Amino acid sequence: MKKLLLPFLVLSILLVSKPAYSTIDSLSIAEAIEDLNADFVPDRLGDTVKVAGVIISPNFQTSNSSFYLWDGTAGTDLFMSGTVFNWGLGDSLIITGVVTQFNGMTEIVPSNTAGWDSVGTGGVLPDAMEITLAAYKANPEMYEGSLILVKDLSLVGGTWPASSSANLSLSDGIDTVVFRIDSDTDIDGQTEPTWPQDVIGIGAQFDASAPYDGGYQIFPRYYTDFTPSAPIPVELISFTVSVEPNAVLLRWSTATETNNKGFEVERKSSSDNWSRIAFLDGNGTTTNIQIYSYADNSVTPGKYSYRLKQVDFNGTYKYSDAVEVSFTTVAKFELAQNYPNPFNPSTTISFSIPEGANVALKIYNTLGQEVKTLVNGFKEAGSYKVNFDAKNLTSGLYFYKLDAGTFSEVRKMTLIK
Repeated sequence: MKKLLLPFLVLSILLVSKPAYSTIDSLSIAEAIEDLNADFVPDRLGDTVKVAGVIISPNFQTSNSSFYLWDGTAGTDLFMSGTVFNWGLGDSLIITGVVTQFNGMTEIVPSNTAGWDSVGTGGVLPDAMEITLAAYKANPEMYEGSLILVKDLSLVGGTWPASSSANLSLSDGIDTVVFRIDSDTDIDGQTEPTWPQDVIGIGAQFDASAPYDGGYQIFPRYYTDFTPSAPIPVELISFTVSVEPNAVLLRWSTATETNNKGFEVERKSSSDNWSRIAFLDGNGTTTNIQIYSYADNSVTPGKYSYRLKQVDFNGTYKYSDAVEVSFTTVAKFELAQNYPNPFNPSTTISFSIPEGANVALKIYNTLGQEVKTLVNGFKEAGSYKVNFDAKNLTSGLYFYKLDAGTFSEVRKMTLIK
């Protein structure tokens, strides 16, 4: 987290509407950095304050000091140029310094080493607050300087750092936030973890221009802030796709399920990103084999990939491996023999057309008289099945005729009552 020092002359310029405070106030960190005007600027900007808390981070600098301090009400960055302290996690400090902002991030800057007063070592560290990326994005100022935990994150942008700082875009499958990996931590150069991971970090910001309402980031502190996400206890034992006349059919089964809310079905073509096309309810908790199926009848010819997103009732989820399929339409005009034949009183007539056309499917008696129109209108390319109910007709021989564009074919069938 390399930075330039802000000129202290700038910090002496105060807003006319800013409340008056004493020269040195002993405050909680929340009071010291509060923004009651909601203008993304701390109300005590430029004031000298005194706060106390415990260190919750390593030094994010090599030639300066940059630590995060927490007191149970909030957290804040501490920064001083040219001096390197060796405070450890849990060390208790009383800090006297000026409230400043660096690219939107609130800091308390002691003017000299006397502003850092050690009052204990090895104190109790706070637990990281577990939140979602959606909660963080909804109010990032609330979590500035605080230790937070976000679960089940995967890398969707950026490159794991080998010899420098890096910005990684981590996603929970819905929202995405930048996680800043600082080269002065022990994370840089470590082996990239296997995703998804549960990640601990400190809420932070890097916004170069007023009103300082963007550039929100999260700073992991140590390599151990990355831990593998707990596996979701749903055992998927099969997942297959097959091509049907007018659809792609997905089938899958589970051996056991625990806390299973259900499955999101996701599809991706060669030109599109993953998108949700359906959701099927799960069976909660069960030790019996469960079988699921879904017919995707909204596809057009092309190659598709499918995957399942299994979701627990607590919001955790896991993706299946993707499977690929090529979907093509029929190759020729065809009118199939009805089934069953002979029939009583209903039967199914199937036909296929390789291109869109005006289609007429009609039934005739042996005198050539039309007795029923089953289809009359434009149809897209594909295969179709039509039910013919002859309960009001007498037994005997009948003919059915398909006209589709320039194609025409007649077949016969027998009604027996």
